Amino acid sequence: MGEMMLKKLRDVFALPVCDHVPETHAGARADTCEECGSRFNLRVCSTCGHVGCCDSQYGHARVHYHETGHPVMRAKTAIGRGFIWCYTDNRYVGERESAAA
Repeated sequence: MGEMMLKKLRDVFALPVCDHVPETHAGARADTCEECGSRFNLRVCSTCGHVGCCDSQYGHARVHYHETGHPVMRAKTAIGRGFIWCYTDNRYVGERESAAA
């Protein structure tokens, strides 16, 4: 009974599919923001691997999107779970489990 309830909850809260998310994500090409050198709250472009800081800092990941049109980025995490964001749709589009972004 518990498994059925969990499946129903996952179905209800599932994120809609985003056509912008690539089948494979480019690896991070730096360990810090390529523009300002920040080491915190980094985002990795799924298209080319550009590493930029989040909007709560200088927003270099968003600047990269506006300059290149690369729509999807993911949180750069050392361990655990990270999110995937689509700038074009302006929404979360998934999660990523990995050892590193």
